Amino acid sequence: MEGIAEWLAKISWPIVSRVMVALGFGYTTYEGADTALSGAINAAKTAFAGFTGEVLQLLAMAGFFDAMAITSGGIVSGLAWMVMKRFALQTTGAAS
Repeated sequence: MEGIAEWLAKISWPIVSRVMVALGFGYTTYEGADTALSGAINAAKTAFAGFTGEVLQLLAMAGFFDAMAITSGGIVSGLAWMVMKRFALQTTGAAS
């Protein structure tokens, strides 16, 4: 019985280690990009503090702040997909 457990550990550890590396890098990259973009959005909102209330209301009605949030979300999700593809999908499967 010890031989089967050892064999299973040998064949499953490379897969487990690749998944752990991909998740670690992906999460770190995602959190770093999300933090950086959130800081940039907050800095942009702070820069608008000098505007009058009417100008800020006009920007909000035009959807400027929503557009900033959607754009930053798209950048972060694109970065997450790029990292997932690089570390997870290209290292597994049959070579074509």
